[in-house]
Amino acid sequence: MKSKKKKLLGRFFSPQEQPLTILCEGISVVGSIQFGEGVVRLDGRLEGKISGQGTLIIGEKGFLQGELEVNTLILNGRVEGQVSTTAITHITPTGRLFGKVQSSSLVIDPGGVLDGEGKTFRSGGIVPSPAQPSNPTSGH
Repeated sequence: MKSKKKKLLGRFFSPQEQPLTILCEGISVVGSIQFGEGVVRLDGRLEGKISGQGTLIIGEKGFLQGELEVNTLILNGRVEGQVSTTAITHITPTGRLFGKVQSSSLVIDPGGVLDGEGKTFRSGGIVPSPAQPSNPTSGH
């Protein structure tokens, strides 16, 4: 028997993988949310921290103020704070990130906004900055 699959943001998810909406539009929460593997969707407002081992999708009307630590972030809405992803941070054309982001891969689509600081890293750690030329003193 064939399983029906639905298309979401260019990827196919089986019915078991469909995103779980944790905060619907119009809902506001202050605090922390943790989740395991899988796909989670945020369409409401969260002030605090969200962490998990899976994928977080922030919808166009979704808003996070605080910290975010997940494997993959697909940002269609707004984040103000610190973002850390182990795989990919993808800021779509409607996505807005104000703060710091640290990820192994950072993708910003045309129209997407990153206003702050971004760092990428390899699996072994932060990618080193190119060496700055030394500025010898002239002795004057």
